[in-house]
Amino acid sequence: MGDIGLADLAQSMKKKGIRVFGTGDCLHPGWNAKLAETLAEREPGLFALQGETVNPDARFLLQTEIIITAETAISPGRKNVHCVFLYPSFNAIAKTVKLLESWEVKNTIGRPFLKCIGPDDVAVKLDALLDLDPGIELIPAHVMTPQGVFGSANPVNHLSDFFGTAAGRINAVETGLSADPVVLDLIPELDDIALVSNSDCHSAATNRLGREFTALECDTFDYNGILDALRNRKVAWTAEFNPGEGKYFLSGHRAGKQGHGEGYCVYSPDKTPDDGRCPVCGKAVTIGVLERAFEISKAQGADRSLQKTSNRRFIHMVPLSEVAAYGLGVASVASKKVTKVYEQIVEAFGTEIELWKVEPHTVTEVLAGVVPDKVIETIVEIKNDNFTFEPLGFDGAYGKLVVGRTSPWFGVETVHIPDKQPDELF
Repeated sequence: MGDIGLADLAQSMKKKGIRVFGTGDCLHPGWNAKLAETLAEREPGLFALQGETVNPDARFLLQTEIIITAETAISPGRKNVHCVFLYPSFNAIAKTVKLLESWEVKNTIGRPFLKCIGPDDVAVKLDALLDLDPGIELIPAHVMTPQGVFGSANPVNHLSDFFGTAAGRINAVETGLSADPVVLDLIPELDDIALVSNSDCHSAATNRLGREFTALECDTFDYNGILDALRNRKVAWTAEFNPGEGKYFLSGHRAGKQGHGEGYCVYSPDKTPDDGRCPVCGKAVTIGVLERAFEISKAQGADRSLQKTSNRRFIHMVPLSEVAAYGLGVASVASKKVTKVYEQIVEAFGTEIELWKVEPHTVTEVLAGVVPDKVIETIVEIKNDNFTFEPLGFDGAYGKLVVGRTSPWFGVETVHIPDKQPDELF
């Protein structure tokens, strides 16, 4: 996070409609010092950027990721699991840094690596970290992507397979860009755990920041109010990046990998080759989020089917910059033309989030004569779920937006090898 200016974040937060934002990397000495110097506590545990005039209502919450690495009993090699940690104060951070130093954890990068022997050791260390302050919270990050706890890199099928007894201290998990509540409803273990959605933005750009967010039912607007909502499943709703656009949704190998050139393959769970091998390079394909969710469902004894809806309230969003670019027929979401239209839409609705909350007919009424008709039509089609991604996201490649038609998540079997004919592939 050190390369992203807090002022830039605050200004983008205003356009998006985001009230509270995680600082990222708060354990890193340099960034921590910057935060302590430039932030002032306004509500208990929530901080404002000193001197901010464009968006003085922006609040920051002290947060980082820690990458926990350990061997597990059910898969070979060491598994690296990304975890979000929330902190109520700089004092809690100082205690954490001191404990990590006692374990000889290097703190020279934004997300420190906590090396553990196995699940029992993971539990011991997590208990020690969480017991430093009753306000410290652990949230497993993007749980279904390869570096999430349930992801395809050295997969496990239960939270306790990696976290040991500390799994009982997990109150919420993060859906990630390639999953949503419908996908995670396949996994019984998550039925009683809150699902939160965060943008993992790495940038203040409006197509990255706030592409996912969580609306909480807080009794008080402060850190304890947020913590209470997370620990007691008081999630009003989440805004989800459409899983089909997510970089790890389906299984396959993208073009450009070693030995691939322009060749690639992509499969839905019902079409993945029986041997799990890529026809282009012969190596194991990267198993996608949807396929992993079905595997875990079976492993947990449920073997659930995919439903169209969820009991958890959520909406799908496509970043407005992408939508505007599509409607304008422009390739770059950062072009001046796209930026102008984005700003016009935000000015009309107040924030980007407000746009996604209204009915389709309201979009037409508000934006008529403000932006090009094709942009309005594109927004309405997306709000009516008349869109898809072709190909759907897989193996680190985002799905490509296509508006005006839908396509199923199943029955996908695409193999592209430029130098071979289809009957030569197998």
